[in-house]
Amino acid sequence: MATNIVFYNLDNLYDTLDDPNTDDDEYTPAGSKRWTPDKYRKKLSNLADVIASISEMKGGFPAVIGVSEIENDTVLNDLVSQRRIADVGYKFVHYESNDARGVDVAFLYRPALFELMESAPVKPVLRSGREYIGRDMLYVRGLLKGEMFCFYVCHFLSRRKGVGVSDGFRRAGAETVYNHSREIVKKYPGIKIIVMGDMNDRPCDASLTEKLRAKKKISEVGENDFYNPFWDLMDAGQGSSLHYRKWTLYDNIIVSRNLVRDCKGLKLTQMEDKHNAIIFRRKFMLRRAFPFGTYRGYKFIGGYSDHLPIVIRLED
Repeated sequence: MATNIVFYNLDNLYDTLDDPNTDDDEYTPAGSKRWTPDKYRKKLSNLADVIASISEMKGGFPAVIGVSEIENDTVLNDLVSQRRIADVGYKFVHYESNDARGVDVAFLYRPALFELMESAPVKPVLRSGREYIGRDMLYVRGLLKGEMFCFYVCHFLSRRKGVGVSDGFRRAGAETVYNHSREIVKKYPGIKIIVMGDMNDRPCDASLTEKLRAKKKISEVGENDFYNPFWDLMDAGQGSSLHYRKWTLYDNIIVSRNLVRDCKGLKLTQMEDKHNAIIFRRKFMLRRAFPFGTYRGYKFIGGYSDHLPIVIRLED
């Protein structure tokens, strides 16, 4: 039976209240983006429409949805309560981090399919050995359809200030996830691992190929390696967001060897387009063939997200 796993960058899902501890002023009614309750409700409804549309695929509503760019528990509660998805009964895991803008990652799950056992924030460890004071990664362990799984949800540092300035932080994040996953495997031999997120790096970049050891081909995946099914989509010219007006693929879902090789139980399977992953798109999510975001600059245009969600499918 098919099980869909999704990652979705929600494009600045803020409530309308000012948090004095973070730089969220632009997403308030008096801020530069004039973020009002009506705009907030429109954004929530739009995101729920996307999740409901994903449910029309084989496998139905995702068992797990990793998300980034969410402000707090309030916006998560409001999202899972939206009319089109409320009956699914999504629960979530979220920890506040020290991100200057107040946005974090979170993990949504269907309790009927996933039994939560353990979770924790994971702080990137820099080359100097100190922890990075900023946005954390998220670790979640539990039973997916009775099998032990470990999930990591990531949003690595953006390239906004330049690739060279930020590259080391993305490498540190990927290396931290890899080292943490090795410790989990020692504790729970045979556990299946899925790493997902907005990596702000492509499948071919060093943070993922060298530090996370995510391979392009299943045949290359060794015992302690990962497989990145989105590499093929990148090679085919596909992307989930725009960078300097060109498609790029910074959103990734990466899986451990035991989901693709010598696997029993749940395993990665091909999607409708014969790839092992898809970038989910429907016409209503696009404007002029590109992601229909919430804002264009400071103008509210009432869209969905400046990223498209990405999906993998498991079958037993």
